Amino acid sequence: MIKKLKSVSLPSLLLLSTALGSWHSAAQEELKKGLVPEDYFDFVYMNSPQISPNNDVILFVKQTVNDDASGRDNQIYKINKQGVVSEFTQGKDDWSPKWSKDGSQVAFIRSVDGKSQVFVMPANGGEAKQVTSLTQSLSSFAWFPSGDKLLLSLRVEGSQDATDDKEAEDKSAKKRAEPDTVIIKNAKYISNGSGYLSDKRTHLFEYDIKTQALSQLTSGTSWNAQSPVISNDGAHIYYHANKTGQAYEGNENSDVYRLELASKNTTQITHHPHSQYSTALAPNSEALVYLHSEDTYEQTDLMLLAGNGKKPFNLTKNFDRNATSAIWSPDNTQLYFTANDHGAKRLFSVSVNSGKVTKLLDKKQKIDNLAVSQDGQYLVFTAESSTELPELYRLDLNNNKLNQLTTFNDKLRSEKALSAAQEVWFINDKGMKVQGFVHKPLNFDKNKSYPVILNIKGGPGGMWGHQWFFENQMYAAQGYAVVYVNYRGSSGYGIEHSQAVRKDYGGADYQDNIQFLDNVLAKNTWMDKDKLFITGGSHGGFLTNWITTKTDRFKAAVTQRSVSSWISEAGTQEYTPSQMTKEFGGHLWNNFDAYWDRSPLKFADKVSTPTLIIHSDADMITPIGQAQEWFYALKVNEVPVEMVVFKGETHSLSRSGKPTNLVARIEHILAWFEGYNK
Repeated sequence: MIKKLKSVSLPSLLLLSTALGSWHSAAQEELKKGLVPEDYFDFVYMNSPQISPNNDVILFVKQTVNDDASGRDNQIYKINKQGVVSEFTQGKDDWSPKWSKDGSQVAFIRSVDGKSQVFVMPANGGEAKQVTSLTQSLSSFAWFPSGDKLLLSLRVEGSQDATDDKEAEDKSAKKRAEPDTVIIKNAKYISNGSGYLSDKRTHLFEYDIKTQALSQLTSGTSWNAQSPVISNDGAHIYYHANKTGQAYEGNENSDVYRLELASKNTTQITHHPHSQYSTALAPNSEALVYLHSEDTYEQTDLMLLAGNGKKPFNLTKNFDRNATSAIWSPDNTQLYFTANDHGAKRLFSVSVNSGKVTKLLDKKQKIDNLAVSQDGQYLVFTAESSTELPELYRLDLNNNKLNQLTTFNDKLRSEKALSAAQEVWFINDKGMKVQGFVHKPLNFDKNKSYPVILNIKGGPGGMWGHQWFFENQMYAAQGYAVVYVNYRGSSGYGIEHSQAVRKDYGGADYQDNIQFLDNVLAKNTWMDKDKLFITGGSHGGFLTNWITTKTDRFKAAVTQRSVSSWISEAGTQEYTPSQMTKEFGGHLWNNFDAYWDRSPLKFADKVSTPTLIIHSDADMITPIGQAQEWFYALKVNEVPVEMVVFKGETHSLSRSGKPTNLVARIEHILAWFEGYNK
């Protein structure tokens, strides 16, 4: 199904119809093979695989763009023992399926009048029954082993229980409008996607399905109970929380706690000044693991805590990669997890007894959404690559056989030519090996010359490479080479690599991008050095601005959700003063030069590159003022500049924004580059 976008009034978009029109007429057959922005509307994504207790049925959530491209539909599907994929629920806003312990029922979340409610239906099909009628915001839920109760995570006033929640008040009794104000007391008072934060906190509740009785288990005005896990006997709940009283002042501590349901007594399990989170309890309930991190740029490790009370054991101390949340093998002997590794997100296991880490799959893919069967015979997960949209896969652990379970995107892929990410390693100015990637333009001819887009990833953490990144495919389809590098600061290359950018924004990250670009230009004579373009988002947007203050070699730039001034950024975005101090080695009053000297705004009078600014007005990570200041600076200095503001969108526009806006964003980028590709 093809959805049409509304027309956009930006003057530069007039170029798009001309550019794409000539593109179609000149090479119509070739273009049918490449991705165009509107193809995004046909992409299918999957998440939340859940394997039945008898190991025969897999549930998962299928996500598609809705009919008018204003949002996304979520529907629960199933895969039976024979591998047949079919619908499980009929709703278009269903997610988070969970099996009851005996496998007879499935609970899931469905949106009802804008509120998330829990529904339950028989595992063999039938009518879904709504079992909650919550006025509070539901964050997550889990079955108690008995099957007659649910554990709910609800957002409530920290000093009140759920029955006294202000959302349940009868507003009709008010005689006049209330003042429209927000009272701010804490350093952390805004959040991307949430806006101004309220005094509500996430706490745990026990919910009796039959009687509808709701009992509050945790309470507190300054902390949230997060990632709860129920013991197999239903007697205890484990969760993590920052109970220092400083969670909203920038303190990043969190510890693991155990709540005994019978007595309501809570015991602190870990005692560490840094972050402990994402607890996973062993199937026999005799040990637990959790993630531990000393700081932003330190390694994230899996810590094992046995029931005998010994000190926690670091399972991944020598791994030199950041572990992610782990799942236990049913026999309690090992854990499965993923980690970024040289441009891929790979699957690993670690022995509980020895701490030996084993790479289970060595493919150039990104693996997510792990689930393990209760007989321990197989894993299910999503996998994707630079030329493969995500699909569900099954890995049989006995023979390491990998089978694809879903084929939702196969037809689209078969109709499109795609450009694979090609690895390029080089040695930077510090003698470090750095990895980047190149996508050749479609229908590549080594005897022709092609324009080049330097696409700078955000972060500085994270990593690009062997993953589905549709916009790079769309650039390649229009005849551009696309190059990008996992510069210093990126994950997947060891802690030394990650730490190298700390307190050096615009230094190490800048050098790696420019040196990588020069490296690939020198080795690929088909790349046109006179037709270079640059774009990036978030930290990549900052670097796009920064680089155009240093050189005029790029014919055009598109800066997205960028930072132009670290001075104004420090005081207006969601990160607290303590977090900014970590990045810059001080605050504005004791290290002002560190902020200003690395602000593109200071050097805006050096810019001559025609620039398109793309920003969202609800962005709380790089607020809209960053775009406005850059627009003003380039206008003052008579640089060709336009700005596209997406109303109601956040910092997440390019990944999870309204589909029609997400696609329009790519069209704006293509139009801007095509206007200067002469």
